Amino acid sequence: MRLESQIHDGVCVLRLQGRFVTGSDAELLSAQNSLKDIGIAKAVIDLRAVPYIDSTGLAFVVELHKSLANRGGQLFLAGANQRVREVLEMTRIGEIVPLFEDVEEAETALRSEVLC
Repeated sequence: MRLESQIHDGVCVLRLQGRFVTGSDAELLSAQNSLKDIGIAKAVIDLRAVPYIDSTGLAFVVELHKSLANRGGQLFLAGANQRVREVLEMTRIGEIVPLFEDVEEAETALRSEVLC
């Protein structure tokens, strides 16, 4: 799993590439902690280059969602292929973390989101 991040106007886009594998959770946890340390509460996970999501990936999504929500923020997902969408629907994660067609759409929605 390769992870790149970019922050623009208070929204972090996490671009994931490749398959989730055992051991990649350390890098994902580091990214989550970095967002907390710099005070970012809005994020989009770009899944365009992720062929499949397993329990490691699902745990990352849930933990990041909880971490951001605890700070009054929000997490959105974007660009998931059909296989990833099916897993998100089956696990009902799509019910708590909105999924968008592309990153730009998700970023726009996050920026217009009123956070309480």
